[in-house]
Amino acid sequence: MPTITINDVAISYTDEGQGEPLLFLHGLGVCRADWRPQIEYFSKQFRTIAPDFRGHGESAAPDTDYSIPIHAADVIALMDSLEIDSAHVIGLSMGGMVAFQLAADSPHRLRTMTIVNSGPALPNDTFAAKKMLWTRLLLIRLLGMKAYGRKVAESMFPGEGREQLIDLFAAQIASNPKKVYLRNLKSLFGWGVLSQLSSITTPTLMLTGDRDYSPVEIKQVIVDAMQNAKLIVVENSGHGTPIEKPNETNQAIEEFICSY
Repeated sequence: MPTITINDVAISYTDEGQGEPLLFLHGLGVCRADWRPQIEYFSKQFRTIAPDFRGHGESAAPDTDYSIPIHAADVIALMDSLEIDSAHVIGLSMGGMVAFQLAADSPHRLRTMTIVNSGPALPNDTFAAKKMLWTRLLLIRLLGMKAYGRKVAESMFPGEGREQLIDLFAAQIASNPKKVYLRNLKSLFGWGVLSQLSSITTPTLMLTGDRDYSPVEIKQVIVDAMQNAKLIVVENSGHGTPIEKPNETNQAIEEFICSY
């Protein structure tokens, strides 16, 4: 797969197909390979690009700071290097946060955005948020990345019959350098673009599993606060909706972006 140096970091990415560009952004601790069902489907009629964020997958993992704005700046630099003026952006989890950052800072670069199991902020000023962060940090320090990876994967794919997906994602998360993963994880808490939410005009699809970490009701509140957004719920799905429900995900994305 091609690699390009942007913002002094080597970024690996997938670039397949021709047509309107679709840009797929993955979640924390995983990589672009998780979008394979979407890339195989959409590359038949679109140009599909999926980078590994810095510190993830086959991209370089510099000994520097990590944050949503930094990842967003890398995405803009990648688009510039590939001569892409604007794209349909699809982001899962942390990738959805990056998409929100792009919509807030560089709306002219987005034709639409699809936010999958994510939101416009991750507070650090509530007991629930602090408990979530402390629990994850404690699990990593006490159990190590391997056991932590399995616990995260199990929470991503609740229900029966997900053992193969759990094994796959547990291995992915466990492969992360601990220091890099911790920097990314800590940077998410306290991030947000809530103050800009009502001014975002990018056509937005909020796609959520009914078993995602945060309830559907919260996603509806986000959609209601935006100017041009809609919500679709994928049933019997947890945090990894595009992976466990690829057909439903692809159909929802296709119907949405083809309406713009």
